[in-house]
Amino acid sequence: MEQTQVFNQLFVGGDLSGIQKFLYNISSKKAAVSLKGRSYYLRQLIENVCADIKQTAESNGAKTVDVIYSSGGKFYLLTDNTPQIVQAVESCAKQVKQKLWEEHKGQLGLNISHVAFRENSDGTVDCQDASNQKPGYLWKIANADFAHQKSQKFKDLLTSDYQEFFEPIAVGGKPKVCAVTGVESPDCVKMSAGERDEEMFVLPSVRQQIQLGEELRQQEAFKTFKDYAGSSNLGILRMDVDGLGKRFITGFDSIIQYKAFSKRLVDFFEVETKKIQQEATFKPYLNIIYAGGDDLFVVGRWDKVIDFAERIRQETEKRFGNEGITISGGIAIVQPKFPIAKAAELAGDAENAAKQFNNGEKNAFHMLGKTISWDKEFDYVKNFKQQFITLIRNYDLSKGILHKLMLYSSIADRNMLRRKEGKAEDFSYIWHISYYLTRFMKRYESNRTVCDFCRSLRDKEIDYRNGRKLELIALAARWAELELRINMNIN
Repeated sequence: MEQTQVFNQLFVGGDLSGIQKFLYNISSKKAAVSLKGRSYYLRQLIENVCADIKQTAESNGAKTVDVIYSSGGKFYLLTDNTPQIVQAVESCAKQVKQKLWEEHKGQLGLNISHVAFRENSDGTVDCQDASNQKPGYLWKIANADFAHQKSQKFKDLLTSDYQEFFEPIAVGGKPKVCAVTGVESPDCVKMSAGERDEEMFVLPSVRQQIQLGEELRQQEAFKTFKDYAGSSNLGILRMDVDGLGKRFITGFDSIIQYKAFSKRLVDFFEVETKKIQQEATFKPYLNIIYAGGDDLFVVGRWDKVIDFAERIRQETEKRFGNEGITISGGIAIVQPKFPIAKAAELAGDAENAAKQFNNGEKNAFHMLGKTISWDKEFDYVKNFKQQFITLIRNYDLSKGILHKLMLYSSIADRNMLRRKEGKAEDFSYIWHISYYLTRFMKRYESNRTVCDFCRSLRDKEIDYRNGRKLELIALAARWAELELRINMNIN
């Protein structure tokens, strides 16, 4: 009781686990509307859980319930600390976990953490095990508790209903398999004629998500993936803010600062990104499937998706750059009929590569198999991409130069592997590039623009002592090659 009187506030955190796997675990059937529906479903789910906790606290005597953050599968709130409120919050969390299990059979789970504390006049907090800590200490405790709970998934359900987990489930006759998730279940329901293109069975929760997606499609003039790609390829983009967890733990001196920053972050990812998507430059070509917390998942025509990623980076820099906030991301480029779950996985791999860039400095973008920094390198590559396109379209530059630069860069790339294997490095690309560009200059000596461009490549841009610039120029060549194909198909 003494602790309740001293530590008069309760910090409650919620973490919805399994979001990534749940979001992308779909087949190609109804993929576009399923993804959109699942995204909306997840956003509503965490909002509803947060609202349930808030209402539970209020109905058990809480005079104040202050939601600091609710987005991206997480929420944090402050309320009064009493035994009744603590017990009610725990009971509510248990009910939500049970409901999630019944509906999703382990695909989604909920972790709830609560910490009793007191806020001091200088903005620091006192907890049971520490005093005069920055408020980020509360987030640190909550995140550690989330990690611990994830290592003991469904512990409460296991102890209360062993049979549900481990006894065999008899399914008679021909088993029903969900056409979207591939999950075998006797609960699968047949989609009605108005909801399907062919006979198919889905889980009840999947049907709900498809219906949500169909409603959103009608509201937003939502298209299929093939519609967005047109005659080109599809781009799958995943992005998130770098080091946000560390920022929450160490970056603020008061809870008020946390709340202000959280609001700006949520407004940007849930509101501003969608405003950008609605601009004429992007609206016909891409759609935001998921935007919450600090995450983005975007699908559309690959070149427009790259432009969108650049725009998001610029807006992030404008709004949060003076606070040291950066964003990294990666794009997978695939054919429109490529399995969306696999494409999302490839985009996740690309995003992870960006996060590992330059020994974990991040602030990077991964595209076409290469990771580049947003600072200087992206603009450098984009500038050369545009020069290649302009010279090929308007000055009769042969597209063969693109393939040669990519070829010589691949030789340089293989030298890293040769060094690891203890083999002699192949430096033939150095004189091959010099010879090839010299020949090009003679071929185009009457074309001053092309000749000067080739001379600049040979004598200034390509650093033969350091293969990075060649790598970047080759990436620009690959980007230009793909972009030229789009225009050929459109024309």
